[in-house]
Amino acid sequence: MFCLVSFSSDLFIYLFILLYCIFLDFRSSNMARNSYKKITSDEDKISFVSLLLFRWMSSVFETGNERALEETDLLPLLKENTSCSVIRQLQTKWNEEVTKFKENGKRPKLWKSILKMLSVKEIMVFISFGTIYILCRILQPLLLGYLIMSLMSADTHHSYLLYACALAIGINGFVGALCLHNFGYRCELLGIRISGALKGLVYLKVSIIFRSQ
Repeated sequence: MFCLVSFSSDLFIYLFILLYCIFLDFRSSNMARNSYKKITSDEDKISFVSLLLFRWMSSVFETGNERALEETDLLPLLKENTSCSVIRQLQTKWNEEVTKFKENGKRPKLWKSILKMLSVKEIMVFISFGTIYILCRILQPLLLGYLIMSLMSADTHHSYLLYACALAIGINGFVGALCLHNFGYRCELLGIRISGALKGLVYLKVSIIFRSQ
């Protein structure tokens, strides 16, 4: 049963990606071959649906479908995701830990400085996506079990419930896959930010040691 649940969840997201690729191919076929435009990014115009469905990457996919991508075609990094920003943020949090150590004598903790880099909004987004995905994983076998039991039953008076249950399985699988991909994307992005901040902090400390010598 769990294999069927996993298969049905992945099937809907793959069908959605396939239909979207067909749409991009049809759209690009109607465009002139040499009418390339530079990709621009305006984070103020990105809607919630665009963030949820990764539509903000559509311009990159369309350009890559027409020709080989170049470095100038890639979308610019957001300010909070740049190396200078994350290094400065971690450095500030670490200096606060060192200041507390001088005041109360408690040993500074690097992991506390890393956790303070996360905003309340980011934590709520992680919790929301994770909770919805877990609920979808719990509901999927329950809905599938009810559907199988109803199909095996001789009572056919509630056929509309079977259609509703089948529709609910599809929607539940799609929402679960969507939350899983967004959760994974944000986890990977957070890992890259933390990794860059730690490497930059180590580089700054090493450079200070060499200068002092």
